[in-house]
Amino acid sequence: MKKLATLWLLMLLGGALATPAAAQTFPVDTLVKTGPLTKRINLVFVPDGYRASEMPLFLTRVTQTMNSLFGQTPFLEYRSYFNAFAIEVPSTQSGSTHPRTAPDCSPTSVVYANTTAFGSTFDYGGIHRLLVPAATAAIGTVLANNFPRYDQVFVLVNDTEYGGSGGALATASANTSATEIMVHEIGHSFAGLSDEYWAGAQYARETQNMTQTTNPATVRWAPWVGTNGIGIYPHTTDPTWQKPHQNCKMQFLGMPFCAVCREAFVEKFHTLVSPLQSYSPTALAINAPTQNLQFALTLLPPAPNSIRVTWTRDGIVFARNTTSITVPLAQLPVGTHVVRAVVIDTTALTRRATHLTQHSYTVDWTINRTVTGVTMASATAEYEVETYPNPVGDLLNLNYTLPRTAPVVLTVLDAAGRTVRTIRYNRQAPGRYQYQLKPDELGIRAVGVYTLLLNVDGVPISRQLVKE
Repeated sequence: MKKLATLWLLMLLGGALATPAAAQTFPVDTLVKTGPLTKRINLVFVPDGYRASEMPLFLTRVTQTMNSLFGQTPFLEYRSYFNAFAIEVPSTQSGSTHPRTAPDCSPTSVVYANTTAFGSTFDYGGIHRLLVPAATAAIGTVLANNFPRYDQVFVLVNDTEYGGSGGALATASANTSATEIMVHEIGHSFAGLSDEYWAGAQYARETQNMTQTTNPATVRWAPWVGTNGIGIYPHTTDPTWQKPHQNCKMQFLGMPFCAVCREAFVEKFHTLVSPLQSYSPTALAINAPTQNLQFALTLLPPAPNSIRVTWTRDGIVFARNTTSITVPLAQLPVGTHVVRAVVIDTTALTRRATHLTQHSYTVDWTINRTVTGVTMASATAEYEVETYPNPVGDLLNLNYTLPRTAPVVLTVLDAAGRTVRTIRYNRQAPGRYQYQLKPDELGIRAVGVYTLLLNVDGVPISRQLVKE
């Protein structure tokens, strides 16, 4: 589920690497370590405008930011899903650049901080408070050389004037509101949320918390309408665009995230970290026909624990909500049997219709019992599924591989989680299957985001599809 985020950022930067940080390594501080890098969301903080002598100040501000972030829902509940690190990159000059070119600037002096590590500047895009690290390629180089397994980067700028920005990098100044600025900006950078104040027509687009749909039944946050202050509220500057709440952190600092924005974070958490961390046994061969079989899961629960586990034996439920079970061999006659554990997070922080199918984690143990002994193999139920192109064109290529004979059901859901088409392939033999499907065959007609759900013998595999 994890990937090297550096590769994505360097692609974003066109592969250009700035020379000042090329091949340099810097001290990397471990701030929070809850688990392996490959099984956690790795947050990385970098400084700009902090001289070497100011690194203790930078680390103090990092701690303040983390305390604020993990003190707020949903980061509070999912704190165990995160690691956090800081890279001590010194600048030769303190502060940041203030060109004073934006029309909303206060009448103070122009300042050019030309020798900071990442060239952070106010007045970006003609907006004074828009604080952006201009040398993004240099940040990419630092990450590649010092911490390539990051998932989200925070840039802390040593300037007390109010400012920040989202985008690929979450950036904030050292203003008295800095921690709240950064938590707001992480909404943009990490969860893809829009501002719920009117930021300008150039930022208006369909996102998880911004839409032009006004129908409560079809709006993308329909499951929340009428609860927790969620409704359909027009932006005053352009009432054709709607937002879900009137007092969300994506509009006002110091407020909590609204339920819709919390849901966006939780769904993103699950795309990066599985609550199913490991399982045992991975394989087994025994010659004692009376020996019982032991199965166990290692889980990563949020707090409070909302993880639920269902155990089945040959399709029949025999245990729930336990991380270990025993199966007596006496209950397994000669032949092939499957013990399955299905793990889901039933958190109330999301009501997304596709949550339980998109984020369902399954382990299968296939047991072959003979008169003289037992062999067993195990695997997470991961199938090779390909869908392309995306956005969907005139034809969607759907390819998948089955490791064993299984019934296959293809379901397409719209953004509100409603089924728009179901295709049943019944039982299919092991092998590779390739289909070319027209959007109409899949019920994909209107512009929007859809979920393609492939159910293989009760195991759901989902892929997101976009229709432009």
